[in-house]
Amino acid sequence: MWSSELSPVSHLVGAVGLMMLLASCTIKPLNATRAASEASDNGTSQSVAAVMKTIAVSPVNERVAQQVRNNLMFELNGGQLEPGGNLHLSLKVVTGSRSLAIENNSLSPTSAQVAVTATYHLTNTITRDDVSSGTRRGVASFDKTPQKFANERAQRDAENRAAKDVARQIRLAIGQSLAKQ
Repeated sequence: MWSSELSPVSHLVGAVGLMMLLASCTIKPLNATRAASEASDNGTSQSVAAVMKTIAVSPVNERVAQQVRNNLMFELNGGQLEPGGNLHLSLKVVTGSRSLAIENNSLSPTSAQVAVTATYHLTNTITRDDVSSGTRRGVASFDKTPQKFANERAQRDAENRAAKDVARQIRLAIGQSLAKQ
């Protein structure tokens, strides 16, 4: 049956049903301020963004891990930790690379890929409860040339791009976990 063959009453019933379905949706922005009914036990209402600004990130000791940490700190709080937080984030970062294409004549690689994998644990420092944890992975490709320095710089840039991607993924995962609580 074509929609032109339906009666006007059927169209009206369909439109009202669609409006009721859409009215029942409860989509909220991730960083929205909680309503008074959703306030925490002590009566204060904090947004996810305000809580994320107080998350302390543990130091790391490798270059790519430092890139993930720096980008994550900027994503969480603009690089300036606000006092009063009781959440601590620890990171473990692993980096790997592989060649993707090989030139037929010289058997040298022409492109490569860098993968940055970060495992994170967000814990409450007061209760020692695990708030959020998981693993996120970022991948970036780069071209290889016969020049050694150009290859090293291209790989470093690809590692930085992948680290930034991982930091954004972790921030989103943390925000989702905090929004559920």
